Amino acid sequence: MIDLIRTDDPALAELLGKHPRIGKVEPGELAGIEFWQGDWRRRIRVGDPDLEVSGLIELMDNNPLVCADEASVPDPISTLALIALGPIALAGMVTEAPTVIANIEFNPDLSGKFLSHTGWPSGMIGHVERRDLGPVLAMTAMAAIATPERWDEIDDIYAEHYSRSFFVREAAGTPWEPESVTGQPWAIYRLRYTPDETTSLLTIQVLADADGKAGRTQLIHAMNVMAGFEESLGIA
Repeated sequence: MIDLIRTDDPALAELLGKHPRIGKVEPGELAGIEFWQGDWRRRIRVGDPDLEVSGLIELMDNNPLVCADEASVPDPISTLALIALGPIALAGMVTEAPTVIANIEFNPDLSGKFLSHTGWPSGMIGHVERRDLGPVLAMTAMAAIATPERWDEIDDIYAEHYSRSFFVREAAGTPWEPESVTGQPWAIYRLRYTPDETTSLLTIQVLADADGKAGRTQLIHAMNVMAGFEESLGIA
């Protein structure tokens, strides 16, 4: 049980007020979540890759989150970048700085810092192609990777992290359009390959609602993991 929770975001406070395991919600000063379990005061920040426990939940070991006093989820565009590039970075397949294109302004250096937690230390190249998709954020990431022996190895790498996740879904059978994620707590992704002999190009596209997986939903998800609750509690 969470005895008390504070946030500076009224819309997030409204969602938290409906959570079945939270006793009391109050206004706060933190751009994230501050909560108490008995005397244990804990914080979840947004966009702070310098914290020891930070990153995309689907790519992290849950144990450090469960034990952490303080953790950080990525900022919205870094969330999409980690969904796109995190699995192949963890697998050691990235061979040069990926290029990421987003539909809103973002800080590629910040996203690169978050990506470094997955084992790729050399950052990324960022571009903006403005598109008004309403509340939806879109990213196309292009990464040079070591050519696998079988291309389904890449699908397996992504499935290892996302196939059991409620909040990141492959777009197989799902229309690739903003409406697929508008108002939803999950992101969707799809993969495209351009094979070559030693190094190939992998293109990953990601869509997410700025208030869903790229926003408030991710904060609640992180809180649920930290508190030992079911991951989708109070979200779905």
